[in-house]
Amino acid sequence: MDGLASVRSRKWRTGLAVAMGRMAGWVSRAVGRGGGTALPGLVVDRLDPGALAHLSRQLPGGVVMVTGTNGKTTTSHLIRAMLEASGWVPIHNASGSNLTRGILATLLRHASVTGALDVPENAIGVFETDEAAVPRVLRDSRARVLVVTNLFRDQLDRYGEVNAVAQQWRDAFSALPGSHDLRLVLNADDPTVSALGRGLATTIRFGIDDPEIGRDAPDHASDANLCPDCGSRLQYRRVTYGHLGAYFCDKGHIRPTPDVVADELETSGWDGTAFTVKTSGGERRISLPVPGTYNVYNAIAGAAACGALGCDLEPVASAIANFHGVFGRFERFTIDGRRLVMVLAKNPVGMNEALRTVVGRGGSGHHVLVALNDHDADGRDVSWIWDADFEILAGQVTQLTISGHRADDLAVRLKYAGVIGSIPSSGTATVSGDLTGALDGAVAGTPVGGTLVAIVTYTAMLDIRSSLVRRGHAKAYWDDAGVSATAVVPR
Repeated sequence: MDGLASVRSRKWRTGLAVAMGRMAGWVSRAVGRGGGTALPGLVVDRLDPGALAHLSRQLPGGVVMVTGTNGKTTTSHLIRAMLEASGWVPIHNASGSNLTRGILATLLRHASVTGALDVPENAIGVFETDEAAVPRVLRDSRARVLVVTNLFRDQLDRYGEVNAVAQQWRDAFSALPGSHDLRLVLNADDPTVSALGRGLATTIRFGIDDPEIGRDAPDHASDANLCPDCGSRLQYRRVTYGHLGAYFCDKGHIRPTPDVVADELETSGWDGTAFTVKTSGGERRISLPVPGTYNVYNAIAGAAACGALGCDLEPVASAIANFHGVFGRFERFTIDGRRLVMVLAKNPVGMNEALRTVVGRGGSGHHVLVALNDHDADGRDVSWIWDADFEILAGQVTQLTISGHRADDLAVRLKYAGVIGSIPSSGTATVSGDLTGALDGAVAGTPVGGTLVAIVTYTAMLDIRSSLVRRGHAKAYWDDAGVSATAVVPR
């Protein structure tokens, strides 16, 4: 087959796969499976395994990939907002469907049945990517930028240990052709992530430099105890969260100086965090409207990625200041005069930071719902709850609601943490596997004008959101302005 015939064959094979994928999406919607699922992408991938490469490489601005354990969804949404403010048109798997099929489903919405991608000249891909999917998506899309937020233990039954994931990524980098000009955007404060840039020409690092933020030592469940260079034990001058911070070892390895820095952090409870972002292009004082130190990391990761693409700091800073979170990540709802704040926590480090954010609001008497599921998208192994510092909540809660598929396991953990026993006689502790009923009871038990915090695992978050959508308290994530119609699937 000559070259022209080969090109034509590729176009028509992809075009046929696109047509069949669209039909699968139409059927999915017709039977009430939501605004669109990853099924169309799965169909396309089965019919044409080369479709991801064929479609993604047609994006005029190339592809930005975002991966890591925590913060992928928020960071990709921030990058999308920053690029829009900078004049780009992002093609984004905004609903969080981050396996290959979800990315394909996003591209499918812009593809014709001739295998051509119909996008404007300033279109650019922004693809949140599951850790396990990184090697293939990176190879097929020839991404310009890969952002790595952090690496923590997460779903050990699926990913394995942190070092195993990092090695898979290093192998993927080594396999790239010499013509692939990849820019790595790495968290300087995570020793495992920062070390990914060794020997690679274009590496941009981000980190937090405020000496007032953090603790003296990592959590007991730290996932990076050893120096990535020499294997000796790491020590810390300060820890921001988990094992992130200013680390060093006795043999001279130290945390590298970041290219993009957050400094002078000032927290404002649920209203967010103000900080100064410093880059080679200048610095700006910004108020990020979502709370948590980890969201500051997400913001500066996005700023670093956009800097790698040549974006000016002003529109980037404006996008950060106008960002109001992503579904399930400090998302806020009003229900019968009460405020519901939903926080996703799917591993020990994420849970610890969620708990610290609740307690960090000051005072006691908090109203808290904690839900634990063990479906495929959550990870079947829930033993990680014994590594989370639930003891932080002891003496802080007036109303505690425990729910989810593994509510009984979670109740045992909270009992041993001293949380249940510390609830005053005027308060309540409820255990219910019925998540919808548990939410109703927790809302009813929260005073009008008060705040209920729901700290939930992944599928529990989806279940609660579905309930809120049915009752008119929220919009489906695929109905939000600009969000692509690719539903979340098990990650």
